[in-house]
Amino acid sequence: MMKKDSSVRHLKLITGEEVICEVLDEDPEHIVVNNAMSLMQNTLKNGEKFFTFKTYMVYQDTPINVMLLFTDKIMSLAIPAKEMVEQYRTALDEMARYLEENYSEVKLEDDFHEDDRSLEDWLDEMNKEDEIDSDVDGMLMN
Repeated sequence: MMKKDSSVRHLKLITGEEVICEVLDEDPEHIVVNNAMSLMQNTLKNGEKFFTFKTYMVYQDTPINVMLLFTDKIMSLAIPAKEMVEQYRTALDEMARYLEENYSEVKLEDDFHEDDRSLEDWLDEMNKEDEIDSDVDGMLMN
């Protein structure tokens, strides 16, 4: 199920990346989002520029996937233009069709059970001392 367009935001990250997403929740340190798409600028041979969307994170491309963006990594946040929201919705619809056609186990219309944990519970679980850091090939970080 898609959220209302009032929750859609256009973000500019400190890396220079631009992201359009649906904001689900926010606090001073984090923004919880889903349906995040990167905006990619392309240039034709004649110099004309146009923009396309691509998934922001690999395997995080269904409406049930949520991401945490740290507010200190966001340079600016804006309400996107109506035309951008329409193009974004079209890109999300196309991605949903692609996933359903190519991955039989993915059914976006299924009723997924929401996680009842609060944002604080989720962050506490992520910060447990015995967690494996995926950036270091299974090495335990203490």
